[in-house]
Amino acid sequence: MSKVAVMMSENQVNAQMSSHFGKAEWVMVADTECHSFEFLKNEAAGGKSVVGLVASQKCTDTIFCEIGNGALGHLKAENIRGWSAPANISGQQALEMFEHLRLQAADSSSAHACCCSKHADSKATPCCGR
Repeated sequence: MSKVAVMMSENQVNAQMSSHFGKAEWVMVADTECHSFEFLKNEAAGGKSVVGLVASQKCTDTIFCEIGNGALGHLKAENIRGWSAPANISGQQALEMFEHLRLQAADSSSAHACCCSKHADSKATPCCGR
């Protein structure tokens, strides 16, 4: 059985994916063999916490639009493969791209710097799970 976690903005298969791994409001866990879906609320909204949630569901892969280096490292430590999806697509589209081998494997060169740094116009909340 293969389970894939998809970072989502809403708890619907056809909803748009979340723009960032650690800030996803929902995690869609898709069983690719049974074609079933389960949505889990991301209460913690941090990279390390999301990795823990994905690992607890025994996912082998996760799909996201953007991820920080810290969260990517946590995925690798759990032996969960990461896949980069284009922005502005639905969870269903991301799964179809995954099944057709049209997603790029994530590595440190595709990850972004930690988002915990403060931005000039806002107070950023910690999202790296450190």
